[in-house]
Amino acid sequence: SSALALERGSMRLPLHDSSSRRAILTALATALPLLPLPSVADGRTVAQSVGIDNKETVSGALGIIWGGRERCDPTDATCQAGGTDGVAAEALVVPQPRCAVTDRFALDLVIAGQAAGRITLGLYSSLAPASSDTLLQLARGELRSDPDDVPATLERSNLVRVLKDREVVLGSLKVPNGQLRIMSGKTRPQRYSVVPPSNDDANDLSHDAAGLLSVRRGGGSFEFMLTPAANAKLDKEWLVIGQVTEPEGMQVLARLNSLPTNNYDQTPIVLVKVERAVPLPSGTTGKGKA
Repeated sequence: SSALALERGSMRLPLHDSSSRRAILTALATALPLLPLPSVADGRTVAQSVGIDNKETVSGALGIIWGGRERCDPTDATCQAGGTDGVAAEALVVPQPRCAVTDRFALDLVIAGQAAGRITLGLYSSLAPASSDTLLQLARGELRSDPDDVPATLERSNLVRVLKDREVVLGSLKVPNGQLRIMSGKTRPQRYSVVPPSNDDANDLSHDAAGLLSVRRGGGSFEFMLTPAANAKLDKEWLVIGQVTEPEGMQVLARLNSLPTNNYDQTPIVLVKVERAVPLPSGTTGKGKA
């Protein structure tokens, strides 16, 4: 068959009908001049400006890791971001009680493996009796759906999401427990976890301050929320059942509100969990560690 030719400038590349596509591309690559790539070292800018140059000199560096490098905690006053000192989370004021606080419990939180402090919560049991009882049983590690269940507990549960200045949601249980049951047609026992009970609680309290504690209206969820700021839009789906009662808890709440989050689902980039849930005697301040 007759020969074909591929021209580039003054170069003629003889090709034949039987030439493969790979041979053609190889010939083209050989014929093309190699152009120098622009240097990426000249004028390079740091893609991520949040971090520390020398963590040994920063007392607040907690080993928090995201973006593939070690970072300091941006809510710590000693954290350096982009070469400048960070600003600690602004303190929040303990809200005035909406009614008599009955039962209390405390949550000892851990952020990225480091103790972050205690949030002491008081419940408005007279205004939300069923919801308050469910959350209190979770804090005590006593919540069951069936008398034979291993009870569910708040301990080792994780923070769910943070919407800055709107809501801080906790209650992602890692130990829902329950029981194993042998079911017809199943070769292995099936686990039936504890199910959060539904209820008919209702009140007229609004999310009009920082530091309020609320749960899903109608129950049926382990999740509970702390308000980092007033937000009346939450009233439709959430029911106020209590509040933070101590300044330390408000400081921890402000810190949680300032944590960096995943833009996809608003989960914190660092792991935040409840290390301990501590029931407190009624009327105590919650300052003493049990």
